[in-house]
Amino acid sequence: MKRFLALAAVAALLAGCDAPPGVATAPAPAASPAGSAPPAVNESGGHNATDVMFLQMMAAQYAPAAELLKVAAERSRNQQVRDLAAAMDVTQADELKTVQGWLTGWQEPLVPDANPDVHAAHGGLPATGAEEVKALRAAKDADFDQVLLNLLIGHQHQAVEYARLELSGGANPQVLEFATRVDSSRTAQVKMMLELVSG
Repeated sequence: MKRFLALAAVAALLAGCDAPPGVATAPAPAASPAGSAPPAVNESGGHNATDVMFLQMMAAQYAPAAELLKVAAERSRNQQVRDLAAAMDVTQADELKTVQGWLTGWQEPLVPDANPDVHAAHGGLPATGAEEVKALRAAKDADFDQVLLNLLIGHQHQAVEYARLELSGGANPQVLEFATRVDSSRTAQVKMMLELVSG
């Protein structure tokens, strides 16, 4: 329990910090220009297309992340890495239920559009997949934690990009609040993992 509380405390302290060196920055949430209309909201569900895309992209991220974290639990020899992976696994499993609940309640597809052109503006479709999991499983014991952390850094930073897309154009208050938490927690996790990689 202490390790989960510690992770939550670090995430809260690091909320809103700049992206760590060596990680591409997503654009910060932009204010609407003066006189421009707010994003259109689907009146029947209180959400817009940006809310839907954000949730779909997050849902698509959870399965490969769960695979990476499962392998981490099996093979990592670093207790800090194991603790971080365990905390991430619990959090993301809970988030997936929430995300799917919103999409199902809105009668929206649970998966994003497969056309990569649709996702060009926010970092593309999730970059972590079967090939990355396979590479992690094949990593030598001496290299395992470095390979794992580098994969997770990229994976979590992509979630930050998705969250900032939502914050710049979403409409649903609950989803915007969720995006704020994702931005904060993933930014903190990336910073922690960069420290572990360099240590």
